[in-house]
Amino acid sequence: MSRFHRGALLALLACIVHVGHAQTPLTPVVRNGISYITGGVGRTEVDAFRSAASRYNLRMTFASKAGSYLAEVDVSIWPVTGQRLMRVWTEGPFLFVRVPPGTYRIEIHLRSQSEMRTVQVPASGSTEVIFHLEDPDECGVIKLCGSHG
Repeated sequence: MSRFHRGALLALLACIVHVGHAQTPLTPVVRNGISYITGGVGRTEVDAFRSAASRYNLRMTFASKAGSYLAEVDVSIWPVTGQRLMRVWTEGPFLFVRVPPGTYRIEIHLRSQSEMRTVQVPASGSTEVIFHLEDPDECGVIKLCGSHG
């Protein structure tokens, strides 16, 4: 094998290894001064969320009672006293938010289902909330469409 071909092969292998280990970058959205990320579809994105978790003090997970992760959940967050701080439709089972410490009311909707919780976000540390809803229709459940078994 010539030096050129050996060098080209090594460069190609380096690119393949780099792409194989790349993480999905999570770009925070900022609305009204509140930063959040939403998603969590696929192993790479889940790993990226785990890496970013410590930067968010209010972390929510959405799943069915049967264990399927849920997406397209309509989430609203209000300070206990005040107007709605934000409203988001999730792009996956996770919604991580950075809010000032305080007490918040979280209201979620998924089709005909609703749930409301009040949570305390501490000055240091974080609050994790897991919402378990009844199994919705296939639409919005994260799984392979058309799969059998």
